[in-house]
Amino acid sequence: MDYNKTPDVTSLDEDLKQLRLSKFSEDAIGSIKMWIFKSVLNDEVDAGKSLLELLKDGTVLCKLANKLNEVDSPNTTLIKWKESKMPFIQMEQISQFLSFARAYGVPEDELFQTIDLYEEKDPASVYQTLKSLSRYANKKHPDIFPVLGPQIATKRPRPPVKAKPKHLQEGWSTMEYGYMKGASQKTEGVVFGNRRDIL
Repeated sequence: MDYNKTPDVTSLDEDLKQLRLSKFSEDAIGSIKMWIFKSVLNDEVDAGKSLLELLKDGTVLCKLANKLNEVDSPNTTLIKWKESKMPFIQMEQISQFLSFARAYGVPEDELFQTIDLYEEKDPASVYQTLKSLSRYANKKHPDIFPVLGPQIATKRPRPPVKAKPKHLQEGWSTMEYGYMKGASQKTEGVVFGNRRDIL
């Protein structure tokens, strides 16, 4: 028996990860990359690196947050960041970006965890967060930031319900609820608790 052979069966976590990743094609990931570097940061895109490699140290994410913050409210304090090889600094910078995204309006269920990006545990959730961030940036400044995917739907008020006519407002109405011609359990032969004659 060969114990070094990989099993034919995958875990549920692996299957779900593959399913989420299948939602993001190379073109979709490329459009997220272009949104960050061209549309928001006005910077050059490093074509030799993947999007996750570019985001891993947190510096690009902090620059992105600062740029969105500057447009939104110019007098706010910017996120401090620095290029570093130290893992805890990189993870702290990712965490700062996530705090910004949460405050910017991105829902909690659309935010990735720091480890999803840093250890590439769940790249699809990273892409989803960035797509969601683009929607909120577009909602606040549609003339500056393009949107990735569909825009945020605006909630419309429920249409007003017409008031009942006067003759229907005073309680039970046979016109509204129907008329049973005096039917009751007794007249319809409904029997509770007694024996039924089934012959």
